[in-house]
Amino acid sequence: MKVLVGFFNAESNTFSEKNCTLDDFVIKESQEMQNSMQGLDVFRKNNIDIIPSIYANGYAQGMIDFEAFDYIEKKLLNSIKENIDRIDGIYLFLHGGSYVKDLVGNSGEHHLIDKIREIVGPYFPIAVVMDPHGNISKDFIEKCTLVRCYRESPHTDIDETYNHVAELFSEFLNNRKDITPTYLKIPIMLGGERSSSKDEPLKSINVLLDEIESNERILSASYHIGFVRQDNYTCGAGVVVIPSDNKYRNDALKKAQEIKNYVLDNKEKFHFTGNAKLPEEALKEAMDYHKGVVIVSDSGDNTTAGAPGNSLFMLKQLLDIKNYHHKKILISAITDISNTEYLLNQDVGKVIHINLGERKEDKLNVSATILKKGKLKCLSIFGSAEDIVGEVVLLKLDKVDITLIVSNHFTSFAEINQFTELGIHPRDYDIVIVKQGYIFPELEEVADHTIMSLTPGDTYQLTENLEYKRIYRPMYPIDQF
Repeated sequence: MKVLVGFFNAESNTFSEKNCTLDDFVIKESQEMQNSMQGLDVFRKNNIDIIPSIYANGYAQGMIDFEAFDYIEKKLLNSIKENIDRIDGIYLFLHGGSYVKDLVGNSGEHHLIDKIREIVGPYFPIAVVMDPHGNISKDFIEKCTLVRCYRESPHTDIDETYNHVAELFSEFLNNRKDITPTYLKIPIMLGGERSSSKDEPLKSINVLLDEIESNERILSASYHIGFVRQDNYTCGAGVVVIPSDNKYRNDALKKAQEIKNYVLDNKEKFHFTGNAKLPEEALKEAMDYHKGVVIVSDSGDNTTAGAPGNSLFMLKQLLDIKNYHHKKILISAITDISNTEYLLNQDVGKVIHINLGERKEDKLNVSATILKKGKLKCLSIFGSAEDIVGEVVLLKLDKVDITLIVSNHFTSFAEINQFTELGIHPRDYDIVIVKQGYIFPELEEVADHTIMSLTPGDTYQLTENLEYKRIYRPMYPIDQF
């Protein structure tokens, strides 16, 4: 028995000014592709051979250029066409948050499933692992055999979810049944920063999902938070419940309605995770804290949700302070491609003067000393921890104890290995500013105090104040009902 596997990941922030090109994707094929995709050992354990197609990881950026998506889609579809007579199923990771310019419907994942079904027909088994921060629809879900997203946000259960779906799919391929997933839309649009599984109501929603899955008539249950960083008809939360057999489909629909009712009844309990403050309050609290390291997230420039990481808003905030109370401050990292290329050609220890900032309105004259240079690693939760996506330079500003990491590729410093690659550690500083929303687990472990600053930018957290024209209405919290 053989399964073809593929991977397409992209969170497309349509409020971002930077488009995502093919060069922005990490592309892998053959054995290299298999090394980057989880769950495959489960198939091998069940004596199922792997047929690799393509691994395409665009991480979180702006809208995807049509040419980039077209290349990726053709690679996947051609692989299916070439192997259709020898494969027994298709196992995919599709994030759910892509937005492709000039593509009908704009959703890359929806387009892919439509095209795959045109090749394989209506009954061929397709299993899909998804990120909960992806958008789905009834048409998309019913064209899949199995769909399951991660439960935890932050995503600490990625491996567990891949393995679980691979196990379910292996069992299905060995014991074929007639099953069709059920789907209900939930008119709620809230970002991950207000939907953490550590907090209510998502914590209890996950308990409910576990209880429902313990029923022998139910194969799987998922709550999809959705992706708020785009204006698309697929936006909003959704629930997917899959019966163990289609004779139990009414049971699955009842359970899906039970989940939907619970979410809507508890919608006002969704809240910002942790300690969220307006920018002025956030900075004051960080400066007034004297019991250890404070980690502050610049949530309006959250590169894990598609922001470019080039905002100087918090640096300018810091430079307006008159008394730093002898605090050491690190900003990790500011994306500035042209200045990074210039700095990489200068000697370590050299004092340099640069006009920092990629945005015209954000330019800032900076005098600093080059401390170190290094490679920029991606977040391992989005791919291999060994993926080198760019280069960075460590700068110490003159006259103030502020250190900057300047990079030629956007990423969020969310894991300790990203800091140690430069020979530094978050605990070397009193205040560490990172380009993310909620604080990621490894940073929470080393922080004595955390703050999410509700800064302006491409990933502004108060999404009810953004303009949407194509979404389902009424939609909470944009509308009250």
